[in-house]
Amino acid sequence: LEDYVSSIARMYRPNDFHNFDHASHVVQSVTKILSRVVTPDSIDYQEMAYKQQKGAAKLHEYTYGITSDPLTQFACAFSALIHDVDHSGVPNAVLVKEQSDIAVHYKNKSVAEQNSV
Repeated sequence: LEDYVSSIARMYRPNDFHNFDHASHVVQSVTKILSRVVTPDSIDYQEMAYKQQKGAAKLHEYTYGITSDPLTQFACAFSALIHDVDHSGVPNAVLVKEQSDIAVHYKNKSVAEQNSV
């Protein structure tokens, strides 16, 4: 796994924002968010505190299984890891305005996003 993640890291370009550091932060955020999901009735809004969870089955139903399926959680983290691979760091509007090859290829629609892995 470490070798694979290293391979992905090398595919990122060294630009100011859409780089591997950004991807790492997104992975960390996604996994944190997944670990913090609760059902709406698990929050005491008066005290602004969590109540005792009432079983994994209810949370499973509420989240359509996302919180209890390891493969789905892995897919979310993996998607976060690769979401900006090969991003040039140039905004879509600039790519379209300059009629770059990649913008023409993707018909000026979500250019950088479609170019991701």
